[in-house]
Amino acid sequence: MKHPHRDIDRRVAVAGCKHTTKDLILGLKRLGYRVDHCITIDPVKGEDQHVAGYYDLRPFLAAENIGCTVAEKYSLKNDEDRERITSLKIDLLFVMGWQRLIPDWFLESLSIGAFGMHGSSKPLPHGRGRSPMNWSLIQGKHEFHTHLFRYMPGVDDGPIVGVQKFDITPFDTCLTLHFKNTLSMIKLCEVNLPSLLAGDYARTPQPTEGATYYPKRSKEDGVIYWNDRTTDIYNLIRAVTHPFPGALSYLDDDPKQEILIWRAIPFDTQLTWPHAHPGDIVDLFYDGTFVVKTGDGTLLVQEYEGFTCSEEHVGCNLGHLNQPRKVWENLPD
Repeated sequence: MKHPHRDIDRRVAVAGCKHTTKDLILGLKRLGYRVDHCITIDPVKGEDQHVAGYYDLRPFLAAENIGCTVAEKYSLKNDEDRERITSLKIDLLFVMGWQRLIPDWFLESLSIGAFGMHGSSKPLPHGRGRSPMNWSLIQGKHEFHTHLFRYMPGVDDGPIVGVQKFDITPFDTCLTLHFKNTLSMIKLCEVNLPSLLAGDYARTPQPTEGATYYPKRSKEDGVIYWNDRTTDIYNLIRAVTHPFPGALSYLDDDPKQEILIWRAIPFDTQLTWPHAHPGDIVDLFYDGTFVVKTGDGTLLVQEYEGFTCSEEHVGCNLGHLNQPRKVWENLPD
């Protein structure tokens, strides 16, 4: 790693394949730190592995003169990746935008360790696991705790180096939370990187009891049940919008007419359509935005794809193909 005012004899790399990876590298650069290397995957693997928010870092890394290793497997569980990465003799690894566990051989090869962030609406060990920012929006949480922690062989169970909290506002989406989370990671690095590089950083073990885990989400989990409260539907849409797969609905309950809703806002409770049912498109505006009846009011759909709403669609119903609602057991509260 290079710094204009510090003599640093450590090789530092970043593992990631998302826009957040680029933002972290640039954030460290603004602090004066230049990383030595980046481990990433190519666009084919990004698509194959369904990486939400995948970003091809190779042109950026070349322009920044940062070394790049394109992994053969996202899991890094193969001899070729092990041989190439071990030969880099990395001391410290930052993990940002890499949605896989770091294998034991990689962790053991680092003289200082691997560090990344994980957060949830409460301090760890609450909310380990998958998609904590998406879940926090869906659950209507108001605060997020980003933890800088050391990677261990388990799932998000390593000792904590630092914590940065931020707000979840009624206007946030999963993308803006990613922005806030990345800034939190950069701020945590600003405070802790000198001690990490020296190998004498403070760390706090996580409590041994009370761990909870968020489950993995898939595209199908974004289906909208229009008889839900408007607020709950709004929270779902903003939780799964870009760069995630989007909220799902089906025009007249036809599986061939899938609608993806990217942006919508609660509309009104006093303007009513007494004969409408939840999911009915009750009105339309000049720009293609339309109003849908919900369980307790209406929602204005502002950005969507799959059809172009017109006068002929007023009165049509958006459905969920009678899919039973998934029951999430032991979901962190």
